Parts: sequence; structure tokens; C-alpha cells
Amino acid sequence: MPPKVSIVVPAFNAAEYIAETMDSLLAQDYPDLDIVAVDDGSTDATGVILARYDGRVKLHRQANAGQSAAMATGWNMTNGVFIGYLSADDRLKPAAVRRCVEELEAQPDVVLVYPDFDVIDERSQLLLTVKPPDFSRRALYGALHCLPGPGALFRRAAYEKAGPWRTDLRQIPDLDFFLRMAIEGDFYHLSEVLADFRRHSQSATYRAVPFERGEEPVMVVERLFARPDLPADIRRWERPARANADLLSAAIHGQSGRAGIALRRLAASFAYPQAAFSRKTLGHAITITRGVFKDRD
Repeated sequence: MPPKVSIVVPAFNAAEYIAETMDSLLAQDYPDLDIVAVDDGSTDATGVILARYDGRVKLHRQANAGQSAAMATGWNMTNGVFIGYLSADDRLKPAAVRRCVEELEAQPDVVLVYPDFDVIDERSQLLLTVKPPDFSRRALYGALHCLPGPGALFRRAAYEKAGPWRTDLRQIPDLDFFLRMAIEGDFYHLSEVLADFRRHSQSATYRAVPFERGEEPVMVVERLFARPDLPADIRRWERPARANADLLSAAIHGQSGRAGIALRRLAASFAYPQAAFSRKTLGHAITITRGVFKDRD
């Protein structure tokens, strides 16, 4: 018998795309898939659309508590050996679950598998294909590269050791979770396009956010390296991690129009030159520069 897989879809005011997301899960060619949709206090037609799937998936509605809380609720409703999540505007290719399970079963030391993915627009038209780097501690911890995207699947046992997504984080709860999850074992990059990530004007990734969210990278890294049980092969990346946390914080503040704070964070990142003088810095500097001009408009 194949191991059960549980996937949670946290949904908040997702009426425009939620049907495509759910249909992509129901089209999976994997025989034992448990799907849970958590309506996190939506005020649009999300609940009405999800009701059409009653009987084929588990449905749960709760007062708005945020994505992290919605996923924890969903996973607590399941018992899959392997678990994952899918944002309410993303999609999976039909073989996604099966291929990730095959890799997890073939590699018992791997706790998480993440595939390549397509980026699509509001009309589901292809924009580009993303092929993340192979897993390395340098990429995840040193560069703070959030390697897994849509389609990732991981072991429930590792999730229970790492702990759930933090409900106090709204900007980078995924990165914080993956930093903790990789302490439990290696990740594996599956070089196959198995998911769609939707880019649109309402995506949280691309809009201005409050000050507290801009501070999250620095707070997450500070908390990580304060852990007394942190393995030595992770602790060695502390300096570049702190520099890249400043860079990421600078980019978020810059994108949100807080140019002064962004420039101070950018300057702080130069404490580690190898991290500061990088292609990532150039991208963040462009974001920060846009924030400067936004402030002057």
C-alpha cells in the first residue's frame, strides 16, 4: 500500500483561483491523497466555491487567524505519512505528489523534496520556469535562499520535531520553517517541473507591508543562531546569514517605501563583504532605490 499523503490548502478570499487549485489536487495520479481546505475567515465567495468539493475533500472554516494557523489546523485534521501545502492560487501538475513520494521513499535520509515550478499570470499563462538550486546548507542558511516552492512534500515525523509554522510571522514563515526543518535532515531538489506558482497583483509577495514584516528576517536569524542545540555545520554560516538577513530586510523595507530604514539595513549587510557584494545585493539595491524614489514622489 502506498503511504498516505495529506495536503492542506489555506484559503483567504481566494475565490478567483481556488477552483483551479482544488481541481489540480483532485487530478493527481496518486491513489491515497488526503486533501484539506481551510477557509480562514474569507468574506468573498471562497466558502461557496469550496462547498462544491464537499465529499471529495475535507472542508473546515475558521475565524481569520492567518496562513500559518490555517495550515496547522489542517495538518492536525490529517494523518498522512507525508504532508504538504498548496497556496490557494497555485496548482500542481498531475504527477506532482507521486513523484515526490517516490523520491522520499527512495531516500530515507531526506526529509523534504522540492520540485521545479512554472510561474503563471492571472490568466494562467506561462511567464517563466524556476529551477531552484540543489539543496545545500550554504544556500539555505548562508544565503537564506528559500529553496522549496510550490509542490514540496515532507515527512510528518520531521514536521513534528521541527514544529509548525510560527503564527507571529506573516512575511517569511516559510523560510523560518524550512530553516528549522533542515535541522532534522537534508532536502532533495527534484529537477522536474511539477507545480505552478501564480504571480498577480494581489500576491502577498509583491505588495507593500508593515514595518514589523520588514524586520522578520533579522528576527528569524537572531532566534535561529540563539539555539544552543544548533549543529556546528549550520552555525558556521552565521555571519553570511546575518548579512543576508539585513539584505532581505532592506529589500522588504525598500519595496514598502521605507527608504531610510532600507538603506541602514543595506549598510549593515556590509559587515560580511562576500554576502554584500553579490548578485542578490544588486537586486535588493534596485528594490531599495525604487523605495527611495517612491518616498520622493
